[in-house]
Amino acid sequence: MAVTTRTGTTRTATTGRGATRTTTGTTTGTTSGAGTGPRTGPRSVLRALIRRPARRPSDTPARLRRTAVALALCTAATWGALSLTLSGADGVVTEAGSRTVPSIVDSGQAAYYLADADRVAAASFASGSVRLTGPGQRYQDDLKSAHQALARVAEHDPTGAAGSAQLQAVAGLLVEYTGLVEQAHAAEGDGGLGGAYLGYASGLMHKPDDGILARIGQLQAAELDRLAAHRRSVWTAPALLFGVLAPAVLGLVVLVRTQRFLRRHFHRRLNPCLLAASVLLTALAGWSAVGTTGVDAASATAGDRVVPRLVDAWKVRTVTAAAAGSDTAAVVRGERAGKLAAGFYRYSGMLTEREVTAKLVDEARLRPPEFGGPLADLLRPELAVDGKPGTAGATRRGAALRTLQDYRAFVAAHDTLQLGVAVDRPGLAPSAAGPARTELGGAVTALDADLAEITDLGRRQLADAVADSRSDRGLGLGVPLLCVAVLLLCGFGLWPRIDEYRAVAR
Repeated sequence: MAVTTRTGTTRTATTGRGATRTTTGTTTGTTSGAGTGPRTGPRSVLRALIRRPARRPSDTPARLRRTAVALALCTAATWGALSLTLSGADGVVTEAGSRTVPSIVDSGQAAYYLADADRVAAASFASGSVRLTGPGQRYQDDLKSAHQALARVAEHDPTGAAGSAQLQAVAGLLVEYTGLVEQAHAAEGDGGLGGAYLGYASGLMHKPDDGILARIGQLQAAELDRLAAHRRSVWTAPALLFGVLAPAVLGLVVLVRTQRFLRRHFHRRLNPCLLAASVLLTALAGWSAVGTTGVDAASATAGDRVVPRLVDAWKVRTVTAAAAGSDTAAVVRGERAGKLAAGFYRYSGMLTEREVTAKLVDEARLRPPEFGGPLADLLRPELAVDGKPGTAGATRRGAALRTLQDYRAFVAAHDTLQLGVAVDRPGLAPSAAGPARTELGGAVTALDADLAEITDLGRRQLADAVADSRSDRGLGLGVPLLCVAVLLLCGFGLWPRIDEYRAVAR
């Protein structure tokens, strides 16, 4: 114990060992045994509180272990988020490509085959062949193809109970329709009774609100709405990618900060393993962005361009067959020219907004058609392609031009038939089913052959677009492989630094 005394301005301190020390001061007090102790005034306490404590050596391995855990969590979260997103998108695209789209196409096919069957049945009465062979083999083939298409719709239909009820109603009406055609065949030549039954059957097929074709059209509209809902799914939205890649971005931030930390504490410019992990994580994020965008673009191509064009192709074929059938049935029933024209233009008005003239056909050779309607929508992309000789574009463009020309010839054949009805030309009914290009039967056959070529092209384009939209761009295998590689590289990059402290501790 040391005692301090003051005499005037002189302070003498005597230590316990007998040593004496004299200092100048004004304070009298007691000090610790070996000399003066640390200052304990308010300033010293405040300075000690705000001073940043020096990092202990043991903090570094703990921080490295926390960094390793954070990187593992970010990588695992990226893996899980991407896998979940890919699985959800694949489910939506698979549903659309394997059920909704086939159901839409099959509905269009069924409508066409039924309209064509009705036209062929009327043509058999007009030509008189119904007495020998009934409605004919093509009529039977059309009905068979229609039933097969409707069976596929029932198998794939995504609209649920409402779609099933609509299909059952169509099936019941078809039984009634075929029964009326058979009655018309049996009563043919019986004072116009056969024509009356044929008119009842045709009315059942073409009734605007609840006829067979109208019901199939309603079913197809519901299926198109379902396809639009698939396109709006959150799993295929590009904006989802921002949330999915958030763990990868966070992992990259942690990797960059870890590189800086290692450079300060271990005096190494770069950690090769962590650098490789950063490159792989960046590549994974970019690959995912490009792949997801590509799938969305392919889905948009299939849903917004290819499917509507194929729907238009089947619709144009259905409406032209219905128009020809309306003309032929009117001639068989002996109706006047005005009613014949009203029936024909009721259908042709669904295809074009204006008359297809020779001038319009000539202009289409230089630029796409300037009129609206399903026919123009169908042909406009084909007429816009490069038509250099010997290329696929030339074939497509040629088919579109032939379709326009044959559609004009089809309308001209109707005008000829209408004129014959107006002047009561004898022997008119057989000409309604005649095979010549100037006759209604031959004109509609030539037009349908052109449309069939365009339809086949649309089928191939749809198959390619659906396959492209269902491709995961290799991400299904790439995501787990790259994530495992990132985890291993992070471990190899951090473990040796942690091990250095263990070696020092031992």
